[in-house]
Amino acid sequence: MCARIPRAPAVIAAVLALACLASCGGSERTGTAFCRQLAKEVPAIGGTVTTKTQALGVVERYERLLEKAPLTIEPDLRVVTDLLRLATRVDTQDPAQVQELADASYKADQASENVREWVKSTCAVDLATGLSIEPPRTVPTTTTTVVAPAP
Repeated sequence: MCARIPRAPAVIAAVLALACLASCGGSERTGTAFCRQLAKEVPAIGGTVTTKTQALGVVERYERLLEKAPLTIEPDLRVVTDLLRLATRVDTQDPAQVQELADASYKADQASENVREWVKSTCAVDLATGLSIEPPRTVPTTTTTVVAPAP
């Protein structure tokens, strides 16, 4: 019985410390927080990338999005972010590195499609263009009257 008493205060202190960290400085990983961050990042994400500096900037933006990504989309967004990071390091004169990037691009295809669809349905933004789109239209409900057959 004496062994339990010291554990309880330690567990309570640990839980309180984690709660404080989560509320005081933790990263909010919700769809709303992600969409808010995306709104800040999207002007530069949808643009054309022509320099290494611009490419590094896009990677930084995706890393910030990754910090806010809900757990449902985080693994796929990590794959996309890693692909972008790899692209910034490729020496286009080295055929092996170019092939590595091509292979990674094929492997990331499904993850990027998952991210694109999730962002489109959650934030109403098309990542391919960086443009806001109309949210999905809700189909109006219809009511029908059923007439019982005559006896």
